[in-house]
Amino acid sequence: MFRVNEADNGMGVLTVKNGKMTLHVRLSGKKILNLYSGLAADAPSDEGAWLKPVEESVTYSDGYSEMVYAFDVPVKNLDKEFDLALIGKKGIWYDHKVSVTLKDKMLR
Repeated sequence: MFRVNEADNGMGVLTVKNGKMTLHVRLSGKKILNLYSGLAADAPSDEGAWLKPVEESVTYSDGYSEMVYAFDVPVKNLDKEFDLALIGKKGIWYDHKVSVTLKDKMLR
């Protein structure tokens, strides 16, 4: 299982560019090594499509800072579940269902 970093209040940043949505999400550490948009069973044979992490610093409300992994996840639809597999330090792919919902649906 993966968790969005508590410093981000469980949220990522959704961007739209050239009609494509991407969710930038910082996780709670460095235990998740790659993500894959699809099923765990398909990930090993599609290494070119693995989502690679970047290291980013987060600062918590108590002032403590640490480096964590962040990922840019392609999002096809809002409010609709999609498959997102992950592989961690144990080297095993796991299936997950995720969805992206806007916190404030008002456009300004």
